[in-house]
Amino acid sequence: MKIKFEIRFQRWEYWIGRFLLGAVFVYAAIFKIISPQDFADSLAAYRMLPFPVINLLALGLPLFELVCGLLVLTGFFLRIGVLGIFAMLTVFIAALAIALLRGLSIHCGCFGAHSWLDSNPWIALLRDGILLVFAVFIYRYSIHKSQNGNIDSSGKQ
Repeated sequence: MKIKFEIRFQRWEYWIGRFLLGAVFVYAAIFKIISPQDFADSLAAYRMLPFPVINLLALGLPLFELVCGLLVLTGFFLRIGVLGIFAMLTVFIAALAIALLRGLSIHCGCFGAHSWLDSNPWIALLRDGILLVFAVFIYRYSIHKSQNGNIDSSGKQ
């Protein structure tokens, strides 16, 4: 009886984690797509990339975020979407940590130029860490379920 409760609890976490992870990335992508110049300015504040790369990244990264978020929300090619989000979060956390260690006063730029969600870079770092934990959990859960025959190879239930 206890085993069934643990499986249900993990399934509940899986669905909430999938919804939150996908929704956060779709939400963030929409604001960056609407205002790529503000996002490019946020990227430039990190002082890590040359200007031509910043412009390409400001145009391409939001589309990648949108696609990965939609893959996670819909469940089609779920693992590919989660791995894309995992890679992005790893880079985001590293860039944010390096900027903070360098003493740069930065605006994360995750949810647009003037979002209250990006007001404190330390909170943005914590938020990205929590999202990274969700991504790992979702990926591991989808692998576990596919080994038990509940999810097909694309990650769809």
